Amino acid sequence: MNLKELSNFLLLIFIFFSCSFQTNYYKKTVNVFPKDATKWNLAECNEILDFYTTDNFSDPTIKTVQKVYIKVLMLNKTSIKALARKEVIERRLQENDFYNILETYLREFTSLTYNNKRNEIIEVDPNYSNGYSFKIFFENISNPYERIFLQNGYSYFFLENMNGDFSRVINVTGRFVEDYFQLDDYLYTNIRFSPFATNNKRLFDSKDLNESYKLVFNGLQMEPIVIKWNVK
Repeated sequence: MNLKELSNFLLLIFIFFSCSFQTNYYKKTVNVFPKDATKWNLAECNEILDFYTTDNFSDPTIKTVQKVYIKVLMLNKTSIKALARKEVIERRLQENDFYNILETYLREFTSLTYNNKRNEIIEVDPNYSNGYSFKIFFENISNPYERIFLQNGYSYFFLENMNGDFSRVINVTGRFVEDYFQLDDYLYTNIRFSPFATNNKRLFDSKDLNESYKLVFNGLQMEPIVIKWNVK
């Protein structure tokens, strides 16, 4: 192989790997399932939940040492339907149980509910005062290990829109959840943020959150942990 052929060969390799990286990173899509949610199978439920899930390891450009692994599931109408259907499948419940679970989750995490007579999800609060909820998993991965403790708990965590407006935590539920935040090993929480930014304007146009957002976690390590979910 002469020098020109070698150069062309190396150029092809470079183009191949460059294209591969650009294609594979952040290529996260979900299929639209036209059938009723009660007919979704387990794989379809997991595909939907994966679409609305992100974590602080998703961005390959992050090079800082993380002390905490955080995984976030956005709780909107679609992901809640997938959670309810998945529970029915895995617990081998009846189809009618789906609607009971769906209504419970919608009332707990959104300002929506399931109307049995109309067979549809409807608003129960036009101001959406329940805000925006997320299932959040925290894991302490500090090395060397150190306990992570915040005296004022969840006041260090914020939900932001892509313009930098932010809202604060208004409610936290989950096992071992306290007013303070203590992370010895791992913690499962449901965190709800105000629908209004600190300037009293709505944080998002969509009441049923399906927009790009950022979650900012301060106080867990030297640098803030920022988790982004982009619709584009």
